[in-house]
Amino acid sequence: MRSKTIALVIACLLPAVSIAQRANPPDPVLVSLPQGGFVSFVNRPEWIDLRQAVRLRQLPAPLNSQALPDTNQTIHRILRDRDGSFVFGYDLWISADRATKQFKIAIKPLDSRLETSVRPDGSPAPESLTTFPKSTEPQTLNDGSEFSIDLLVNKNTGVKMVDVVKVSFDRSSLGGDIPARARDFTADAVAMEMKDYSLFVNDELITTGKSKIGSSGALLWLYVPQRGRFILSLVPRPDYSFEKVGTVSGNGIEFSIGGERYRWLSSAPILREEGTWNLWVLTDPKYLPLMATIAPPPQEKGTLEKLDDKINSVLQKSPVSAQAPGGLQRQILDRMEKNAARLKVTFGAADRIENLMPRN
Repeated sequence: MRSKTIALVIACLLPAVSIAQRANPPDPVLVSLPQGGFVSFVNRPEWIDLRQAVRLRQLPAPLNSQALPDTNQTIHRILRDRDGSFVFGYDLWISADRATKQFKIAIKPLDSRLETSVRPDGSPAPESLTTFPKSTEPQTLNDGSEFSIDLLVNKNTGVKMVDVVKVSFDRSSLGGDIPARARDFTADAVAMEMKDYSLFVNDELITTGKSKIGSSGALLWLYVPQRGRFILSLVPRPDYSFEKVGTVSGNGIEFSIGGERYRWLSSAPILREEGTWNLWVLTDPKYLPLMATIAPPPQEKGTLEKLDDKINSVLQKSPVSAQAPGGLQRQILDRMEKNAARLKVTFGAADRIENLMPRN
């Protein structure tokens, strides 16, 4: 396995962290990539001054961390202290090529539009986000490579905070040198998978998507413009407002939220286990992909509504020709289906709810 170090360092003081006995290394935060492959993040402290190591003997605890997938092949990496206050953040741009078994990556400053989401509710806005001052040039990594990123340096204590990032198409290899630990079986060990899909709202086709690789994880999420994001789980989650409002069966997911009925169909079975299973759904109305287009004003009709009006107008003027097989109605319906496929509906997966939303 090849190891690299990204030469980007912010030489600033770490926030006051009590020196504590170093615990076992934290579990990696895993993210599945839409093109295939996986990336893992582990935050850890390291000595930069061995004289301080002799004096202090113990390293501070790692920072709490999140890895939030977004559009445009970007993952937002956010690190917090024990009190939940934002400490540092950056963006990882990553592109996977399954054919060549390679990854392209670049480290970027954390997107400034995340400012309101990285600070606790009611806390004053910081003057600026603590992040890198510039982006790195894209680099190509082979399957199984890892690299480390120096984040924060405290020269007074001789300690720096480092992120160790690994990329691989083999998910089981991302444990690195951390020995495997026996775990209790939980529902998080059961993954849901979504591939080529069709989305219906109130029995109307909203969009279709072609993603043979798809997304797989203990949680699936679906973002629908003007409706927000829906996070789907097979079990309720403590401290999160999930509602048991749907089911998973075979190739389909169905749930009802806000008086609307959603049906999300996959080209392959969503679960390996047969049967019908209850589904818990968390509504996230404030979520908006950073690269999403701005929604039109509420009073303006959407594209599908305008096309629907056109169909009704044609049917009223020429019901016979419009209803004839292969007639104008079929042409307009074909246009509707093609237009529906262009709606900016996005979806993804995660292994833990903390990777998608901070704890309430």
